[in-house]
Amino acid sequence: MLKPDEYKLDLWREFMEVTDYIPERLYDTLGTIAGIYVNDASFLIKVYKAFIEGDRFIEDEKNDVLYERDGDYYLLAYKGHECVFKEAEFKRVLASMLDLLEETLPLGTVVDLKKSAYEGVAELEKVKNIRMVVNYRFLNAGNDNYYFPYGGVVYPMGIVNEEYILYFTRSLVDRVVHEGFRDTDEETYVYLMKRDFVIEKGKNSFGYATPEEIESLKQRKKGDQ
Repeated sequence: MLKPDEYKLDLWREFMEVTDYIPERLYDTLGTIAGIYVNDASFLIKVYKAFIEGDRFIEDEKNDVLYERDGDYYLLAYKGHECVFKEAEFKRVLASMLDLLEETLPLGTVVDLKKSAYEGVAELEKVKNIRMVVNYRFLNAGNDNYYFPYGGVVYPMGIVNEEYILYFTRSLVDRVVHEGFRDTDEETYVYLMKRDFVIEKGKNSFGYATPEEIESLKQRKKGDQ
């Protein structure tokens, strides 16, 4: 079985090959960029934030990688080799690279979520930590374009009923308190699920949904109650 960093890059290569707006001439450059950040995608996360906030330029001088917005076009470059896309294409490419490179937490992992993400939720205002146990992963988000990487239950209560299951993304995790069990079966499962959701179904983590898409999901949830 391939090691995680190897299968992540294999998945990225497959994504490029099945994505019609990524020409073959860009494979080497985008593959190199993915390889640089396969074990630490923090700079790519900064690029995504810059993209969303409309910043024009951000650079990783150490690795000679940069992001730039030029009018209606967006580019990633490595040592001067530019990969240029339109807005929707760039978002899909960057979000998919992040989804495929991101480490997936195993079942049984205990995490503290960021309280700032749940401001205004009265039940959580007096809680010291929003501590969850991961017991679901790769869940459809009620939207054709997105999935939830994780679903969890409150620690130490566990499952009381379905209303106590909270769906979240890795960006909402403030701290990993305890990591669950991991073996070759786990790595195989993650590989297959990422391939299924990101490559075959064309989905991305709900963390990359637009504010309008997030609001739409909230309204659907209210209608189901």
